[in-house]
Amino acid sequence: KETGQAWDRVCLRAGTQAATTKVLGDPAYIFDDHLSRHRNRMPLLRRGEPVIHENAAYIAPCSSLIGTVHIGEGSSVFYGSVLRADTCNMGCGRTKEEVEHWKSLSKEGRRIQDRDMDDSAGGGGIFIGNGSNIQDGCIITSRHDHTSIGNNVTVGHLAQIHSATVEDNCLIGMGAILNSGSKIETLSFVAAGAVVGRGEVIKSGELWVGNPAKKIRDLTQDEKNKLQYQAEEYVKLASSQSGVMDLGGNIAVENDIEGPEESISSSEK
Repeated sequence: KETGQAWDRVCLRAGTQAATTKVLGDPAYIFDDHLSRHRNRMPLLRRGEPVIHENAAYIAPCSSLIGTVHIGEGSSVFYGSVLRADTCNMGCGRTKEEVEHWKSLSKEGRRIQDRDMDDSAGGGGIFIGNGSNIQDGCIITSRHDHTSIGNNVTVGHLAQIHSATVEDNCLIGMGAILNSGSKIETLSFVAAGAVVGRGEVIKSGELWVGNPAKKIRDLTQDEKNKLQYQAEEYVKLASSQSGVMDLGGNIAVENDIEGPEESISSSEK
């Protein structure tokens, strides 16, 4: 595999040199190499395939979306995050109607149906709504049940969500952990490093802190407004990075061979 990748890079370099006329003193030739060959969307024959809205804000090339993972419009998954829904029995090639029916089943109903299919109990899928952001290094799984993340949700760096429900306009702080069966109702804030226990329900508009997480107080109206503002800002950030990996990612302008001084002056304009 490494030999094939090395040969690929040699051919890219040779092709660029062959098509470009150079004389002594010209800027260095352009090396059209991909920044990442990581396969970030991983369909699994028996476990389903990632479904990403055509207008998703950004899916980082080094993230991993495995199995039945659905990403809504305007949402983003940042660098190094792993979204793994590989314990359900929702194989590739299902129609939208079949997926919706399976998604609507109760946990027990889904397990009975899955057991009938191949004599094993299945987990759930990962479903992320619109305008939400999954920041760097997050881990999201659905081993025991669906993980559902609503609209305009911010999930901070290195947070973990396991078979939990997060409703609209919530903020999950950096390094927080949501254990199986927990539910975060709309306009709530789980502080950085908080650990929400199994089956715990955080009511709408509450701030929870600590390990184990406990309610500290209700959020003010100003704090609730900032939750949505946070999500909107990440949509802008994510949109600014979309397309960077279309080809190469390290080429700012197609066929641009300006010298360093010319490039700087162009960017300042």
